[in-house]
Amino acid sequence: MWAQNRRNIVRVAVLMLSLALVIFIAQKAPAKKTTSSKSCRGLHAGIRAQVMGPNIETPNVALSFTLLNDSDASIDVKAGSWKIVVDGTELKDSDYLLGNGPHPVGGYRVLNPGESYEFGIALPIVQYFLPNGEHNVSWRGAGFESSTIGVAITPASH
Repeated sequence: MWAQNRRNIVRVAVLMLSLALVIFIAQKAPAKKTTSSKSCRGLHAGIRAQVMGPNIETPNVALSFTLLNDSDASIDVKAGSWKIVVDGTELKDSDYLLGNGPHPVGGYRVLNPGESYEFGIALPIVQYFLPNGEHNVSWRGAGFESSTIGVAITPASH
């Protein structure tokens, strides 16, 4: 029992440290000077992936998500519309996957101007990323869609 709990604690700690590193790097990145237009304002989504394995009980892909409101108005993020897309197919259990874990007080509802949500999940490789090879991952919802990123799964990944 203790070994199982220890593995779960390690798994959560690694995921949280990965997410903290992503946030730290994003905050330290120099701001790019761009001219924004009103057509580019609104919700913007980011996604990042890290293969976690094979030295953990359930090798997985840790996904980190960011959703930013860069408009001048508050926007309902419509969390129920969020979908994770792997290799062009929306995951049928996206609601379950994105609905579990830590949430802001009151849930994901409205982002005020300049605010963002940042969170992460872990998807088991054997359930979502087989066969081995390059997999394309993104997420989308009402009013936003992230870029598509590649996740390389090799036999050494799991």
